[in-house]
Amino acid sequence: MSSDDTACLCFVCRDYGDRDQLDSIDTGLIGHVADPGWGVLAIPEDEISAGWAFTVGLWHSYRSPELALFGLDVEDSITFLNSVGALVAAGQHLKPGDELDQVIDDHVVAVHPADPAWHGDFFGTALGFYRATPDVPFLQLTWPDPDGHHPGHPEFAEHLAHLQPQLWLPRDQHPDGPWILEDED
Repeated sequence: MSSDDTACLCFVCRDYGDRDQLDSIDTGLIGHVADPGWGVLAIPEDEISAGWAFTVGLWHSYRSPELALFGLDVEDSITFLNSVGALVAAGQHLKPGDELDQVIDDHVVAVHPADPAWHGDFFGTALGFYRATPDVPFLQLTWPDPDGHHPGHPEFAEHLAHLQPQLWLPRDQHPDGPWILEDED
């Protein structure tokens, strides 16, 4: 575990008296956080949005931000996030602005902060895992279009824009699309 002195109040570190009520997802997650140090959860695509996947446990085990990846096949996303998790476990510290070229073959993955206003929408299971732990950070990994442009770049391929939200933007500055629900106006 990292030497960061921020207290982790997740349900691995603290017994909240309800472990016998955890579902199979939560108990499986506890096992993955124990070994290898994180788990990856995937949300499949539906009629509204593309699928995504995110880590749970990197902050607990390494005091590294949790990671999210949107718009790819969820099984591929799990593989890619596990690859990045292994980099974190080996000591790589990720921060916004980093670029990774060893995650997705022949593509540079960009690292962005995820504005906390989005956390509840996309990472509810992670927030539940961390319980009362304040301010667990999340980073979004983005993949490029065929010309190497990432979401948010003026030349990013418009036909791919709906696949990846721009979580680094505050909600009220995010472009319209499937990631902004109609009832949030």
